[in-house]
Amino acid sequence: MSEESTKEDLKILKKAEKHIVALFKEELSTKLLYHSLAHTTEVVEASEKLADAADLNKEDKEVLIIAAWFHDTGYIKKYNGHEAESVVYAKKFLEEEGYPQDKIDQVEKLILSTVMASKPENYLEELLHDADMAHMGRKRFFRKGELLRVELENYLDKTYSELEWEKHQYNFLVSNTFITEVAKSEFEKRRVKNIKEQRQNILKARKVTIRQNTGKDFGRGIDTLYRANYRNHINFSAIADGKANMMISINTILISVIVTLSGASLSISDGFAVESLRFTIPILILLVGSLASVVFAVLSARPKVTEKNVDLNDVKKNKISLLYFGNFQGVPKEEFVQYLNNLKKDQKRLYESMSVDLYNLGIVLKEKYRLLSISYNIFMAGLSITVVAFIVIFFYTSG
Repeated sequence: MSEESTKEDLKILKKAEKHIVALFKEELSTKLLYHSLAHTTEVVEASEKLADAADLNKEDKEVLIIAAWFHDTGYIKKYNGHEAESVVYAKKFLEEEGYPQDKIDQVEKLILSTVMASKPENYLEELLHDADMAHMGRKRFFRKGELLRVELENYLDKTYSELEWEKHQYNFLVSNTFITEVAKSEFEKRRVKNIKEQRQNILKARKVTIRQNTGKDFGRGIDTLYRANYRNHINFSAIADGKANMMISINTILISVIVTLSGASLSISDGFAVESLRFTIPILILLVGSLASVVFAVLSARPKVTEKNVDLNDVKKNKISLLYFGNFQGVPKEEFVQYLNNLKKDQKRLYESMSVDLYNLGIVLKEKYRLLSISYNIFMAGLSITVVAFIVIFFYTSG
């Protein structure tokens, strides 16, 4: 090949480089963090290195490098199926430059061979494939992977957990290999090392996921919150039961005394005397008040376990917590044990179930204190009316 021909080859490559740099800077979205000008430049450099190692002739090397420059330009127009758009960009540029049609066809075929599902059909396609995958055999694989992760989230609305992404990267490394011997010689050793590192990354991500799901990363603050709330519910329940027992004791003593005194010293005969009213009406008021008060106090302190038919679908949707004693009565033991095992693996669901359980306990406390409040109110009202009745009758009969 003449010196003039060589200069023409370099000229078209320089023009292609200049065109791609300008195109990416003007048109490429800032959301494309991985398939950027930097990635294209790396693929071109890898193509040049592999072409030299394979001792390609200048024409094949030129076609390979031009394809490398244009292979990702289609991302400017669309994310999925960008290869066809890349071909459009390449053909337009090369036709304007008067590039031979047979070489344009070669470039087009090379670009289309970079589709992930396709298999290279010739040596140039294999070299371009290996150049495009060269990052698998470099230290920067993990850093570039994070850029790809953000890009996928931006364009495809995909969200990966740490463990999911590390597995995704591992599967990519083990399912893709270098085809040509020159690429294996250049990149395979580091690819194997990256696979080993990626296995360690999966183990680390699994530990992080377990810590997140079990709530260990929250620290002791969240555990203290729930522990304190459970303790407060238990203390409030104990206080309510203590107050109910006090009302039961006081009122049962009053009732016993009233009944005993009434049977021993009070009598209501046909000749009902006005003087008897001084004792009878207030005592009846106190007796009825004490009876009503003790009934509500007993209702407040009375154990109540209701067997409820629970829909397991509501349990799975976390609408019902089986931690609450009133809910798991109608659930088979196997289902209850499985429910607790699932909670141990899912931190979010665990805390949601505990929150629902605290709410249910609060409902029980609310009812307990409502009945207790009625008991105290009746007791106060009964005593007050009894005293007023004694005073009124005393002054009425003493006159």
